[in-house]
Amino acid sequence: MQLTANNPFDTILQRIDEMETRIVSTGKIMPLEIIDRAELCKRLRITEPTVIAWEKRGKIPCFRIGSAVRYNWTAVIKNLEN
Repeated sequence: MQLTANNPFDTILQRIDEMETRIVSTGKIMPLEIIDRAELCKRLRITEPTVIAWEKRGKIPCFRIGSAVRYNWTAVIKNLEN
């Protein structure tokens, strides 16, 4: 699911979906691992322009806290596997 800045319900639905996935897949809730763009680039071994392009195409989910962009590592891996 891609986040839309105009609809806060998209964010709520995505978070509920992520919680359900964690509960079903493990039988318990896994902690969220929120990372910044630099850490995402490092872990995926890709450049920042690639990350930005993937965000725009909806290939990886992200959210903003003020002007900062953050990523839920579990959600990113899940989207890339699909």
